[in-house]
Amino acid sequence: MGCDGVPTQRCSLAYCYIAGLILLSGCVTTSTIPEMAWVRTDGRKIADDPVLLQQGKSDVAACDANLDNGSPTASARGCMAQKGYVLVRRDQAEDVRAAYAAAAQRGAPNR
Repeated sequence: MGCDGVPTQRCSLAYCYIAGLILLSGCVTTSTIPEMAWVRTDGRKIADDPVLLQQGKSDVAACDANLDNGSPTASARGCMAQKGYVLVRRDQAEDVRAAYAAAAQRGAPNR
C-alpha cells in the first residue's frame, strides 16, 4: 500500500488517521444490559409448578411487566411487587429465590 503520486505530508496524515481509528476502536465497549427475571418473594420456584407458571404469566400480563418488551416501568414493578415478585438479574435469580425460600422456612417476613 503506497502513496504513489500523493504528497508525503498528506500520505503521512492519512496513515496517522487510520492508525488513530484502529487504536480508538479498541476503546469502544459494548454496554450490555443484564438480563432480568421476576422472582417470587415467597421463594417458590415458578418453573417447577405449572400452576405458578400460569399465575406468573397472568401477573406479568396484568402488570404490563413483560421483560421481553424492555425494562419494566416503575408502575409495572410496583404492581408486580404487590403480587409478590421482585425483579433481579437473571444470573442471580436462583440465589435470590433460595434466600426467600430459606426466609419463608424460618418464618421471617418475605419482603
